[in-house]
Amino acid sequence: MTKFLLTLFLAAIVMAGCERRKSSAIGGDDQIIIIADSSNWELGKDLLKKVFERTYFTPQPETDFYIQKVPISLFETYKKYKNVVMIGTLDSDQPVSNAVKAMLSEDVARAVETGQYFVFTRNDEWALNQRLMILTSPSMADLNLALQDNADMVYQAFDQHKNELVYDFIYKTAAPLENKELQNELFKKYGWYMRIHPDFKLIEDKEDSNYVRFHSRSYGKALQRWISLYWVPVNDSLEAAQTLTKSWMISTREKIGLWFFEPVMSDSGYDTVRSTMFNHYNALEYTGIWKTVDIKNAFGGTFKSIGFYDDSAKKIFFIDEAVFFPEDNQKLKYMRELDVITHTFSLTNPNLR
Repeated sequence: MTKFLLTLFLAAIVMAGCERRKSSAIGGDDQIIIIADSSNWELGKDLLKKVFERTYFTPQPETDFYIQKVPISLFETYKKYKNVVMIGTLDSDQPVSNAVKAMLSEDVARAVETGQYFVFTRNDEWALNQRLMILTSPSMADLNLALQDNADMVYQAFDQHKNELVYDFIYKTAAPLENKELQNELFKKYGWYMRIHPDFKLIEDKEDSNYVRFHSRSYGKALQRWISLYWVPVNDSLEAAQTLTKSWMISTREKIGLWFFEPVMSDSGYDTVRSTMFNHYNALEYTGIWKTVDIKNAFGGTFKSIGFYDDSAKKIFFIDEAVFFPEDNQKLKYMRELDVITHTFSLTNPNLR
């Protein structure tokens, strides 16, 4: 049985390599298929859930991904899913481990044996818009240690893939409807570019305050989303470093929140500020829950703010994303769409190339 499954798996790889035209990947953007032997799965499942099923509060607890373990006997059924992870160890003679070892060259196998490598990714292996990840180590104990030390890197491989899928989804049909005139006007006026989706309308433009805001309504006005940009001129990187702090991120969000048509403030019980990367910038990320200042008619939602400094512009930029959608407990997907849009921010305008 083991030999049969390994032969079937390797044959599928050969056939996939011979295919000239591949079909599009299936399954959900948030679904990660785990193909692993039962013994390795039992030793690694808790850590795999910790790596991939990260909890965010919107304010309900949500996860961006969920993992689904399948046996190699169902490989043909799941090989064309969007996110696939195969786990195999060098010390195992079980079907999945044997299949993984057969995929490694002698040099790569030696590098795995010495702990030099443990993760490999490939795109479009068995379907278009698919990401395949191979996790392998001498033993499952070694693999667990590698995952603990590199959890963010492993997670980001699928996080970035999901961003790519979302980007294709939100811009593929929207491109002909984009308001490039507005994009060019804002670039000419302020020196920055953002690929504003057609669903978003410019609702505030305060040149004297260095502030603009975009708004979108969907699903019968039940879903509301906002993108706000604010920037502060500084003299140099030293002043920027002294200004761009955790307290500045929080106070700036509070300040622009009072400029909103319905003034808002953050709920400090959910506040988190951490260092991150935004495009090529070292940045601070501030996430939390916003709520209206008007307690009698209170409502709220989730937000994420990014702060970073550009030395050529001598400015600190503050970009804020916010969602209101009480009818849906799954708000992370809408926050991700906002994140994909804000990551098109640039100090160059591709429309002018």
